[in-house]
Amino acid sequence: MPAVSIITPGDGSVLTSPIHLTVALNHEIGSLVRIALINENNFTIARQLLRIDQAEDGLTRFETDIFFEIPIDTTEALLTVSILDDNHRLQSLRSVTLKLATKGQSTVQAHISNEPWLVIDEPKPMETLAGGQIKVSGTINPVNDNPIRFDLIKPSGAVIGTLQILVTNPGEAIIFDSTLPYAFITESTDVRLVIRQMSEEFATDVILDSVPVYLVP
Repeated sequence: MPAVSIITPGDGSVLTSPIHLTVALNHEIGSLVRIALINENNFTIARQLLRIDQAEDGLTRFETDIFFEIPIDTTEALLTVSILDDNHRLQSLRSVTLKLATKGQSTVQAHISNEPWLVIDEPKPMETLAGGQIKVSGTINPVNDNPIRFDLIKPSGAVIGTLQILVTNPGEAIIFDSTLPYAFITESTDVRLVIRQMSEEFATDVILDSVPVYLVP
């Protein structure tokens, strides 16, 4: 199960305010969850930041209502739900595309899962690595034709290494085995390998997962 799963609404839903959102989390204790509703101009229409306590089995389901106002009758929007780590780095993100309306009947589409989106073989979570580059391997199912981006992110948010994999056939699995070079470090560093795909329409991430690792000189 991914760290974040949007149960309802699904892609293509037509919704008036408020949006009733149901989410399942497979997460760490006291995870910080960020919810954002973004229009085609990359303007945030609504936002929530919630601290969600972990259930005993690590699985949590929660619901919330998202209120919004739009200046026109209808508009396309992207709803994102993400988990942030203790340093406010993105840990996981999922999204759905919606049509927002000021009036009329809401139509909620069923959510269709595209999981597993990503399987990472290397590196392993919490692995200690050195040598100025790390091996990244696994399988990914692109959700669109934008490149897959790999970033190594320090606790400060600084990106110390980046790799891109081009996509030619969205929805067709890509097996990858590459090396990601990173900037020189002088001390043991907690970094997060973040793997993401963006949307050109909304100019933001639409899907993301990550692996925490340690780099040593």
